[in-house]
Amino acid sequence: QVEPLIQKGHENLVHHILLYQCSSSLNASVLGYGHECYHPNMPDAFLTCETVVFAWAIGGEGFTYPPHVGLSIGTAADPQFVLMEVHYDNPSYTEGLIDNSGLRLMYTPVLRQYDAGVIEAGLWVSLFHNIPPGMPEFVSEGHCTQECLTEALGAERPAGIHVFAVLLHAHLAGRAIRMRHFHQGEEQKLLAYDNEFDFNFQEFQYLKEERTILPGDHLITECHYSTVDRSRMTWGGLSTRNEMCLSYLLYYPRINLTRCASIPDIMEQLHFIGVKEIYRPVRQVQTWPFLIKSPKQYKNLSFTDAMNKFKWSTSEGLSYNELVLKLPVNVRCSKTDSAEWSIQGMTALPPTIERPYQAEPVTCSSAAGSGCSLLLTLLFVAHLPASTMADLGLLV
Repeated sequence: QVEPLIQKGHENLVHHILLYQCSSSLNASVLGYGHECYHPNMPDAFLTCETVVFAWAIGGEGFTYPPHVGLSIGTAADPQFVLMEVHYDNPSYTEGLIDNSGLRLMYTPVLRQYDAGVIEAGLWVSLFHNIPPGMPEFVSEGHCTQECLTEALGAERPAGIHVFAVLLHAHLAGRAIRMRHFHQGEEQKLLAYDNEFDFNFQEFQYLKEERTILPGDHLITECHYSTVDRSRMTWGGLSTRNEMCLSYLLYYPRINLTRCASIPDIMEQLHFIGVKEIYRPVRQVQTWPFLIKSPKQYKNLSFTDAMNKFKWSTSEGLSYNELVLKLPVNVRCSKTDSAEWSIQGMTALPPTIERPYQAEPVTCSSAAGSGCSLLLTLLFVAHLPASTMADLGLLV
């Protein structure tokens, strides 16, 4: 079991906590000191801590593993060092706050049958994930591709892995998230979903039935956003005002796959706003990752400046959304200990899927019995006019 220990009075300050496995070659000299995340003064060794061991987010309670699964500690395959990353939400910029929040792990010497693993799926956190301003709805998709799952599962677990819980994650613009599952090209029931996503209430969803993921399957993290209150582009990133589209899958038995994600092709995004040529300056100073050469109205602008300069309308945003969902994606397929599967960085086409997602119709089986009949009766009654209901003696 893992439970949050949030310092009293800081319940709205501590937004989420991530526990990462670090490289076994981590230099012990960096241990015992905290640093601002991703700050230039943060030790480079911290960047080797990439494999998520556990994730907690605001609103969530403690998480208890199923009786047959546990988080393994102490074997050669387990982390020797972990890094705890705490994200704070301090919109008023209150100074002088000191926090002592963390996580409590409950362990048992009685070994459970399976070791649990975590796969981070969805959209690679990057500026290549972006959402135009003023959009009532915009859909982003992150792909855990069949190429990645075929290689990783085929090499280590051809019989598949079993997912038992999922954490869905976005930021303030998020309105709904769905984890879609495809097997042999056919869509299965949603793996997990939250149609009323609340940034301030995020927790793992226990699956009613464990779901088997097989080599060749394809997973899509589908995120719906609203940016009607924003006048500038929303960018993928770590800040609360940036966006993410991620799913954390808890599964067993553990394999050597920690990240299965994607990011859409960048050049087609640039072509949409009229960019023709780009160049990479010899000395890059705040020009990530390139500057625009032509046309004239974008000359020497960065990607972000050009996208913000473009005059976005709702219709332009809808056309852009339609384009982005069809673009080839760059595959992210990472092992633990900062290694990569061979298909890391390859380009793949997203599968042809039905959009928007069509929920399965409610059906009744013989096993449902009278409860199902009652449901149908209530649905029937709900559509009768009041006068008819009175004639039938249904109004009291």
